[in-house]
Amino acid sequence: MKNQVEVSFNQTAYEIDAQALKDNLNKLIKSLDYIELITSKRELLTLEQVEQVIISKTGFKNILMSATLLGVETEYAYLQRNLDAIRLDVIEFKDNIPTLKDSALEELKSIHTTYLKDELVKDYNILNEACTILNKLSNPSFTDCLNRNYLGQWSVNILKLNNSNF
Repeated sequence: MKNQVEVSFNQTAYEIDAQALKDNLNKLIKSLDYIELITSKRELLTLEQVEQVIISKTGFKNILMSATLLGVETEYAYLQRNLDAIRLDVIEFKDNIPTLKDSALEELKSIHTTYLKDELVKDYNILNEACTILNKLSNPSFTDCLNRNYLGQWSVNILKLNNSNF
């Protein structure tokens, strides 16, 4: 990654999107809980696999009736609404516990950050050095002794510096 200079960061938008990622993680955790309740195994399955387990337990081909018979109609309905919508690309499993990937949060931070244009970074660094040097002046008002001509060139007004009251 290039040496980038941050201009601004949209904290509000970042927090909204980060919360959406956390909600996504919570959906996965809740889905895993419901899958475990239905199948007795805590593993991520597709909706079709969950349906096969429900149907095989009851012997009925109607999934809704089978889920009702097993008393898992609420859990099945939740899985039906949410299982396919979970973004697995932003989640990793650490010791079999789902967590958000650090890279997903870093990417989110980068999306909500405005950076200085690449062609201006060199000039920014030079201006930053100039500020550091100017801040070392014994009297801050000495910066008034700088002149700029019509070509944009800077010079020191020696007469003004000599006549300044410090």
